[in-house]
Amino acid sequence: MKLKFDGKTKTIIDTRCPEDKILNGGNISVCYTLISDDITKGEKPSSTPFIDRKGEFSESYGTLKSKRYFYLKDLETGKFFSPNRNFYDTPFEVYECHVGLGYQTIISEYDGLLTEMTITVPENDYVELVRVRLFNKSGRSRRLDGYYYCDIEANITEHWAYGKGYFDDDFGGIIYEHDHFKKIDDYNLMFAKCNFPLKGFSVNDEGFFGTYGDEKDPVGLMREQLSSEGTVFEGFYCAAMQFDLDLAAGETKEFIFICGIERNKTEAKNVADKYLKNKRFDLEIETVKHRNDEYNKVFVCETPDKYFDILTNIWTKRQLSLGKTWGRVYGKGFRDVMQDISAFVSLDPALAKKQILHALSHQYESGNAIRMYEPDFKYPYYDMPVWIPETVTQYIKETGDFEILWISVPYLDSELSENVFCHVKRGLDFLLTNRGVHNLVLWGGGDWNDSMNNAGMKGKGESVWLSIATVKAVNEFLELLGEIGKEELLIGEYEKKNRELKAAIEKYGWDGDHYIYGYADSGEKVGADENAEGKIYLNPQTWAILAGIRTAELGNELMDTVEKRLQCKFGYVQNTPPYTKGIEELGRSTYFIPGLIENGSVYNHGVAFKLVADCLLNRADMAYKTYLKIRYDNPENPDNGVEPYAFSNMYIGPDSPYKKGFAPMCWITGTAGWMYRAFTEYMLGIQADYNGLRIRPNVPSCWDNVKIKRKFRGAIYLIEIRRSGLQKMIVNGVKNDGEILPIISKGKVCNCVIHI
Repeated sequence: MKLKFDGKTKTIIDTRCPEDKILNGGNISVCYTLISDDITKGEKPSSTPFIDRKGEFSESYGTLKSKRYFYLKDLETGKFFSPNRNFYDTPFEVYECHVGLGYQTIISEYDGLLTEMTITVPENDYVELVRVRLFNKSGRSRRLDGYYYCDIEANITEHWAYGKGYFDDDFGGIIYEHDHFKKIDDYNLMFAKCNFPLKGFSVNDEGFFGTYGDEKDPVGLMREQLSSEGTVFEGFYCAAMQFDLDLAAGETKEFIFICGIERNKTEAKNVADKYLKNKRFDLEIETVKHRNDEYNKVFVCETPDKYFDILTNIWTKRQLSLGKTWGRVYGKGFRDVMQDISAFVSLDPALAKKQILHALSHQYESGNAIRMYEPDFKYPYYDMPVWIPETVTQYIKETGDFEILWISVPYLDSELSENVFCHVKRGLDFLLTNRGVHNLVLWGGGDWNDSMNNAGMKGKGESVWLSIATVKAVNEFLELLGEIGKEELLIGEYEKKNRELKAAIEKYGWDGDHYIYGYADSGEKVGADENAEGKIYLNPQTWAILAGIRTAELGNELMDTVEKRLQCKFGYVQNTPPYTKGIEELGRSTYFIPGLIENGSVYNHGVAFKLVADCLLNRADMAYKTYLKIRYDNPENPDNGVEPYAFSNMYIGPDSPYKKGFAPMCWITGTAGWMYRAFTEYMLGIQADYNGLRIRPNVPSCWDNVKIKRKFRGAIYLIEIRRSGLQKMIVNGVKNDGEILPIISKGKVCNCVIHI
């Protein structure tokens, strides 16, 4: 299958899975495929020191940024080029990018020199590794200099006067120190080293690129040797290393670079020496591959849509895995972590449990939670509690581990510590208690829509979406209460509260053919037809289906409204018409350019909710069409910029004055987790439940046969969906009533055929 991309680079998706395909494509970015998933690395800092931050300032710990360049200079001619970037679009004989799970390799051939550059992050230690292999195919001896460059954000506070960068003889590489006042911890030393002796080095961009030079033509390469001087008081540092690369005809050389963070030079030397040893790089690659192979084996599908299979079996797992580990990179968003864990739990239940408990320790005693931690962001968003019940219950359904409910977890802002069950209940009580004049849940500083961040700051605004989401959360809590045998009084109490909230939603939230988004502090409606702009929002409509408020006929009518009013060629816009002038009372989304982010973009996280809603209403063909719209290869949106192995956060909406359909934000998005759930739980219909696997397929009418392998509680379920019109389930040769596949012993295999 060919994946069309503009450009001349050949992209190969390398996964080591049976479904491997060679995908022809174009220029892609290194970025987030490379980050380690491990969050428990001894006593290392809990922040993320090695992530492509897109130039954002780091509030704690050093970071590696986005620039990693390798250059070769012919000492006889003085000419140089970059094998991994090809800045001048030179006609290389070979130029390939192999994208794997946890590593990436760029292969190029030019001027008789074959170069292979691989980058990865190992399982343990906060380091990044780069290996370069160089093969002289020119048929003659070559006198070369090699240069490796990466930019390093070593200033972990805003005060440049704390920092310096220099070559340390005892360490044998470059050291960056930032020992500062009121330290968070002792991890204030970054380092860079190569397993080849250096001919020269530079620790700042001016020394390598020059005052007026750039990445294409670094001034340092025009000189015989890099400056080899340390520096202080720099805004930005780099690690540029120069070394001799004399090669005989047919000779191959291999060298490895390491960058990392440690507490002192001794620890830096120990970890650098460990990874610069022969064969260690290959070992780390194999370890990363093995770990990802284990994830991939949990759920494997084979459908008529082979690209759907690649996304489901491999790449969406990878994207949501990075999200659940790093909380979407800038910090750990409470809402983000919870959503990602609810999608990732089947792949690594033990890690999911650890993450849940850690996240709940950032819940306030009030029941709400901090919007983001590490670093803390305390703006009073009110939707945090609605994500807790589903995440906890998804974990229990996957594992059968009800004991998590009775583990004690402290609250963020008090000495009180309560069990997880109380955390769930306290969160719901926060939502159900904080109600406005319409008996709807108060908006506070915002809900899922982060940028509608001023509609409820005076304590009067009410969110219809958050009220709908609260109904869904209470539904999940009630289901849990039934499983653990809580007294009927408690169940009755929350059933009553849910009925009251649903009634308020119907009375004050309905606007003829759709639900409004809410009421601002002034009492003005938001997302209503009476508004000049922002007349309808996507999420209240889809979540009314997710929450069971609208089902069957009324639900189909509501989703028909979505199709009519919010659909565009490449997805569904978050709201329409977008705001063309800012409204202070509502917040920053109204100030965004029309078509950007929460102001009329195709916000794919929200589109994933829409796909799930379609499945819940048995609109399988519409769900499939929705998925096809936001795929990178939608012919109606050919120049969208999405990598063929990732979901984007958004496509710039059709009302934007420029760049309509372009996707500027891939990888960092809740779209991945919700699309994985949409694929596996709702389209293919394999849902973990308290008493087994619930099977509710919603496959498109163009699919006649689907095969699925699902690992569940240590057993293997082999499931086949056949379009026969018979409407029955056969389990191990026997007809099975209902839609639940029962729990079987670990190591056993269950064979199931679903006739639809």
